[in-house]
Amino acid sequence: MMTAIAQKRSSTKTLTLTAVMIALTLILAFTPIGMIRLPLVSITIAHIPAIIAALVLGLSEGFAVALTFGLSSLFLAISAPGSILDPFFVNPLVSVLPRALIPVTAYFTYKGLCKVLKNLRQGENIAIITAAVVGNLTNTFGVYFMLYILYAQQIFEKSGKPALSLILTAISTTTLYKTIGVALIVFPIVKALKRFQRSSR
Repeated sequence: MMTAIAQKRSSTKTLTLTAVMIALTLILAFTPIGMIRLPLVSITIAHIPAIIAALVLGLSEGFAVALTFGLSSLFLAISAPGSILDPFFVNPLVSVLPRALIPVTAYFTYKGLCKVLKNLRQGENIAIITAAVVGNLTNTFGVYFMLYILYAQQIFEKSGKPALSLILTAISTTTLYKTIGVALIVFPIVKALKRFQRSSR
């Protein structure tokens, strides 16, 4: 009886936290807080809740949050394109698919490193930070890879510059700083939520 009650409470907490992460994703996606519009491309941190959900709640919950992010990107591309590359995000292969992969790479990186580094004192911390970095790079390189293989010619026609050159410029100007920022945000939040989970069992 007590086990059933505990499982129900755990399920309710997971569902509640997933809903919070989805709501946070929508806030970040639809406000300047999480979506900075630049002439070349929009810079976003709206994928952070998906990484956190994957590391704290699990793969399926992370996927639900990531899907929210991808669909938000698709909606914005249709309703309010703001940069040169935004119109190409009307294709779900660009706006949704790479985002759906964020929790997958983050989750398995975390689980794999936790297993490999289980005897290391800072093993879990290393796993969290690395998973955050991998999740962020999955978003960045996944999106740009799909843009290149699907729309290289159209990007050249639209911008007057080779697609590869344009994409490399976009990556080089933002990726390092954003990756560091994402890791710095994700790490303390994941640690705090994991402590909360352990204390409430």
